[in-house]
Amino acid sequence: MSHTPYAAPKALLSDPPELNRPRPTSLRRAITCLWISVALTLVLAGAHLIGVLATPDLAVATATAVVAAGLLVLVVVNVASGRGWARWLYVGVYAFGVLTFVPFLVLAPQAFLAVPIPDQVAAVCQLLLQTTALVLMFARASRAWFKAPRVV
Repeated sequence: MSHTPYAAPKALLSDPPELNRPRPTSLRRAITCLWISVALTLVLAGAHLIGVLATPDLAVATATAVVAAGLLVLVVVNVASGRGWARWLYVGVYAFGVLTFVPFLVLAPQAFLAVPIPDQVAAVCQLLLQTTALVLMFARASRAWFKAPRVV
């Protein structure tokens, strides 16, 4: 078959190639912090579901935990695959979480203290883990890894 001016252009279509360089230690640690955060979220949600921890509205607590864990899994999987956009999605999710948690903690400490102690400890641990992950994701070595050319 000969080439005609009306033939469709030929293009190679495929998934984006993976990075060929090993992840830097900073990024591996950030990913670990986020996986621990996911696990903590799911363990706490399970404790609420089976009744080990009391919650005033089980449906809202469960839905919140599922959405939070889902977003974190989305971020972790894509960051680990070298997708830079996932870091920026995480910045947005992190900012939303901090902008809701810190004012609550500062303006209504009595409400925070009314929450069961395991939930208090988990909230503080989540803040520390996720802040650490954010800093490590944007460390110099991590930024360089995301900017590295991809192998085709």
